[in-house]
Amino acid sequence: MKENRIIVCTYLFVFLLVLYGCGKNPNTGKEVILALIGGAKITMLDFNERISNLPKQYRAVIKNRKRDYLEELIKDKLLYQEALRKNVHKNSEVKQLIEEAQKKIMVARLLKDEIDDVIDIKEEEIVNFYYANQSGYMTPEVMRASHILMTSRQDADDVREQLSAGADFEQLAKAKSVDPTARNGGDIGYFAKGQLMPKFENACNELEVGEISDVVRTKLGYHIIKLTGRNKPELKPIEEVSENIRAKLHNIKREKLFNDMMEKLKADTVIEINEKALTEDEGNNEEKKDNS
Repeated sequence: MKENRIIVCTYLFVFLLVLYGCGKNPNTGKEVILALIGGAKITMLDFNERISNLPKQYRAVIKNRKRDYLEELIKDKLLYQEALRKNVHKNSEVKQLIEEAQKKIMVARLLKDEIDDVIDIKEEEIVNFYYANQSGYMTPEVMRASHILMTSRQDADDVREQLSAGADFEQLAKAKSVDPTARNGGDIGYFAKGQLMPKFENACNELEVGEISDVVRTKLGYHIIKLTGRNKPELKPIEEVSENIRAKLHNIKREKLFNDMMEKLKADTVIEINEKALTEDEGNNEEKKDNS
């Protein structure tokens, strides 16, 4: 079974190249033969077209390793020729696998030709979508805070009293806090909603920039928090999100075109379903489950 699937994959590799190479201009000049494998040839034109059919991220790598890629193509040719010599393609299981895969490839090409290749996203559409959906393109609100963490309520209360008396928050954090942030004066940096403990975040939400909280208890201990910054949500520049919007619009149009195509195909085709047989089959399956 595994060997059959390998042969099918090799066959489909060749089939795909033929299918997706359709419609390209033939080489009117002299063909440069790059390799001969048992009489079968790989021309420079074929080789370059195969590279151009690869995903963009692979093309750049292959261009610097053409000999390695050619070796892989030669291996594919050798395996395919050996499969033909041994009549693997006449195996009923292989025939079925090839037929199923060929159908999928043809459907994929149909969708590419009839849907993907006809979709056109204009810049005006991107701009309109951007302004109509601004809430989805806002930066999250972020806050910046420093804290002093103590293991006992009494120690935390003592620190809070010192702060009320005018002690420097950063210096007290360095001297008293048991948190690793003590070396930075208690600074934990910027954070968005949901990144820290709810009790800690709620306390920060109630503070103005520069204000110091009362003692806040969490599972880590007792905190005294100072809010040092707050950045309100801002609309991201359209340049930053335009490709995301383009992809979203493409998917929206693709889904509509696909649904329209299916509706037309169903309307133009006589479809008959044997509901009785389907119901009986479902009943048999349920019975098997009950008996297992």
